[in-house]
Amino acid sequence: MSTEPDGAPAEDPLAQITLTRRGFAAVLAVVGLLAGLVMALVPVHVAHPDAAQPRSVTCGNAIGGAETPWIVEDLGVADRALTVSYIDMCERAISERATTASLLFFSGLVGGLALGVVRRSASPGSGRHAGPAGP
Repeated sequence: MSTEPDGAPAEDPLAQITLTRRGFAAVLAVVGLLAGLVMALVPVHVAHPDAAQPRSVTCGNAIGGAETPWIVEDLGVADRALTVSYIDMCERAISERATTASLLFFSGLVGGLALGVVRRSASPGSGRHAGPAGP
């Protein structure tokens, strides 16, 4: 460990750029919020029934649910049984996406609210007292 010329230990240069625990929790909360929001808004895709044509069928997003006109347009076939089975497949895929998106979004929201509500502990030398004031 290096020391300053006056004999005091040198300050760690990484301490100036390293996130605190509270800062890291705030970053995680924001990432959770944004990831959940993006996952809810980005359209869900499932595989096309024709293996010779490697493309996907657009289902809709987690907020709006299965969009039947998009499914019929992407299938390119007016077969009612195929359309109904793809609507079912899309609804299941959207349900899975919505579950993940809502868990991420609400955990980020709760984490952000907790960081805003919970009081910070007093750091040494700040002059703030962590405990109740005396008489």
